Amino acid sequence: MSIAIVGWGSLIWCPGSLRVKTPWRRDGPGLPIEFARISRDGRLTLVIHPGTEDQMTCWALSELEELRDARDNVQKREGAKLEDIHYLDQSGHVADGVPPEVARKISEWLDAHEGVQVAIWTGLPSNWREKRGREFSAEDAIRYLEELEAAADRRKVTYDRAREYVRNAPPGVETVVRKAMRARGWT
Repeated sequence: MSIAIVGWGSLIWCPGSLRVKTPWRRDGPGLPIEFARISRDGRLTLVIHPGTEDQMTCWALSELEELRDARDNVQKREGAKLEDIHYLDQSGHVADGVPPEVARKISEWLDAHEGVQVAIWTGLPSNWREKRGREFSAEDAIRYLEELEAAADRRKVTYDRAREYVRNAPPGVETVVRKAMRARGWT
């Protein structure tokens, strides 16, 4: 089975243990992604966030040909739960928790890519309410990054990692947060 791994963040520039057999291609499905999750180490990371502007994604073929094996590989690389590694196959079978809008866009993308039977991706949700006590907004994400910037001397490692993640996202990922931080000199 031919399995496409869809990515938009560190999987692309830091694949680690991810097993891919092709280079990353920049014509993945357009998905509503934004810097809407705060990782364990304080980085602001890209996640699917319905209601935000669609962004370009990348994809590469997995070396693994069984869906479970490919999902396990992504799960280990991401340090996530298996249920957070979403999938959709050409017959329309989709993982629990995938927003209908995302399933539709990935299904259309699969239809246009003959030879690819399944797409898998990291479906971690925003954790903004848990981390910041309120719903995600681009303004609050910018405020969070500004707080990191102000505390750079005290928390240089966290700040550097957050900045690295925003700066290293693939070309074409031009979210509201990234544009605002570029305007502040994060090029």
